[in-house]
Formats: sequence, C-alpha cells, structure tokens
Amino acid sequence: MWGNGMARAATLALAIGWTGVAWAEPGLANKVYSPYVKNGVTEVEVRAGRLTGGPLDGEQAAVVELERGVSDRLSLAVLAEFEQHAGDESKLDALAVEGVAYLGQIPGVGVDVGGYLEYEQRIHNESGVLEGKLLLAKRSGSFEALLNVIAQKPLTDRPGEGDTEFGYAAQVTWDVGGNLRLGGQAFGGLGSDRSFGGQQAHYLGPVAKWEVRPAWLKGGELEFEAAYLLPAGAARDEADGQVRFVMEYERRF
Repeated sequence: MWGNGMARAATLALAIGWTGVAWAEPGLANKVYSPYVKNGVTEVEVRAGRLTGGPLDGEQAAVVELERGVSDRLSLAVLAEFEQHAGDESKLDALAVEGVAYLGQIPGVGVDVGGYLEYEQRIHNESGVLEGKLLLAKRSGSFEALLNVIAQKPLTDRPGEGDTEFGYAAQVTWDVGGNLRLGGQAFGGLGSDRSFGGQQAHYLGPVAKWEVRPAWLKGGELEFEAAYLLPAGAARDEADGQVRFVMEYERRF
C-alpha cells in the first residue's frame, strides 16, 4: 500500500508541473530553504507548481533534486528544472548545482543563519544564472519561521537582460502533532538593481507539511508538502493562484 501511495504521489508531483521557475512568477517549483544541514543524509526531492486562472493559467514548473549533506555545515546538490507553458509540451529547461552552508546563530536573538549559492545553466540558447540567498531561521517550541532573501544575476552581455533581481521566500509553521505542521508561505519579488521596490508580484497562502517513516523504508523518511497560494500586487494580473506540491525522500547512508 505504501509503495503504491508513493508512486501515486510521485506521479501527481510530476503531473502538476514540468516547468522552469520564472522569476516573474514567484513560488511554483521554488521552496523556502532552511539553513540547517543534515550530515550524511541523502535527499531526493520532487517539487512542482501550477498557476491557475488568469492569463497564465496552466503555466507549470517542476524541479528534481538530489542533495547530500557532506558535513555538519555543508550540503551539495544537483538538480534539473523543467517547464511547460500552457498548451506546449514539457521540456528540460536548466541544469544546476547548489550548496547550502550553515554559518551559525546570531547571539542574543536565537536566529540561525545560512548561505545558499547556485549556478544554473539554461538549456535553450540562454545564459547561465548565478543565485545567492541569505537563509534565516528562528525556532521556539513547536514554532518555526524561515526567511530567504534572494539575489539572482543572469550571466549575459545582452542589453537589458543582465539586471540583478531580488526577491524573498518566507514560511511560518507550527507542529500540531501527528508529524503534521501547518502554517503559511509567501514568495515574491523585491525589484532589481535598476528599480528596487515598487509594484511586484507576490503569492501567499496556507501550507501543510507531513512526515512519515514507514518500516519498509528501513530508516528512511518521506516528507510531503502542499500549498495553495493567492496572488497579491502585480501577480493579480497574471493568475488567480498557484498550487504547490513537494515530495522528499531522505535517508542516512
């Protein structure tokens, strides 16, 4: 039963979206990163998102990622991004490598800090992209808050295409028992080095996260995440909302 359930979940995740993550539509197959690293743990993750309603109805995105915690402070990953525009066939859009480093805790406030760096090579005659994130986390009892401050720089000489774009991803959740966490997520843009702030696209809404450790996984763990986010700001002209799904398998080898 568990095997069939896992297969159905994977199929759903891939069906929800095969699309590269466009900065103009925050969220989709992105995620809110934690600064914490699990040494010796290998993780396989599928995450996907689909826009619903509006001019971009049917736009989809998916990421397949393989991550390994190589020390108490560093994890490395490789990933593939897929895209599908409404009415088009799905296609591989980019390949990337990324690293997350835990930097420590800010004294007196209990905020944990990490850093994220990714190099993405787009496939279809486009430039590479360098992305960095400041990762912040605060835990207190059953409460956890995560904030990512993001900067993304296309490595191109084409006029008007090399601006550094800024954005954010945020999440707050509470452990409500039964390996279930409930809360909210938000993704959005902050502007660019040419024009910071102003009217930007944002998506925010409820999220649920669930962990299971079935015996047949022999020490492994499955994590599921589902969210429905509503548009705000400029995103209201693009879609009525977005559906997000994440499935992750992790095990210590």
